[in-house]
Amino acid sequence: MTEEIKYASVDVDSLEFLKAIYFGAESSLYSAAANRAYLDMNRTIRFNGLDEKKRKELHDFVCDLLKMGIKKVEANPPRSQGQYDAWHCSTCKLIQKEYTDVGICFFIGQSQKWLNMTMKYLYIIGACDFDGYFEFLHIPLDNYIFDISKRELAVSRPERAWSRMENYEEEYLAYEKKLREAIKGMAPLRWEFRAWLKEARNRTQQCAQ
Repeated sequence: MTEEIKYASVDVDSLEFLKAIYFGAESSLYSAAANRAYLDMNRTIRFNGLDEKKRKELHDFVCDLLKMGIKKVEANPPRSQGQYDAWHCSTCKLIQKEYTDVGICFFIGQSQKWLNMTMKYLYIIGACDFDGYFEFLHIPLDNYIFDISKRELAVSRPERAWSRMENYEEEYLAYEKKLREAIKGMAPLRWEFRAWLKEARNRTQQCAQ
């Protein structure tokens, strides 16, 4: 599998309209990406009666945390996979801590989804190109990725659901490393773009049969 990247030209009006429809009309692309990423995982959170005001405060704080953290990485890009992994680990644990500190059972699996999808969306909407370290970015883990990775890369599913992964190093990062080893010739996130879409189309076809 090689990293052949194809480019397409679209008019600015169409692109801006699609961005607004999917990401909202926020002026900050970082906030737009983080907010949209939150929607990809928030159904897995058990708030245990936490009131809406506190939920919003947590959400807004983490979005700001992501925005500041990613801007710092852009200003001082990681020079190795290990440096990026270290930043990723600390950021995931910071997200987790904000929720556990108020009594919410929040997992590393949920943190990775929020962070990884934010990075993916920032790339999609052209806010960041992650030049020089795009190949270090992680794959957002979910059931689509688990299924296609098992079928096409012979990487076994983790024992826990993605949203209930507890240990960063032994569960989450260990699985990411298995994916990196199995993916040949392209950046992991580039592979994810194609693999996730392929799996989504495959499931749609199966449902239509």
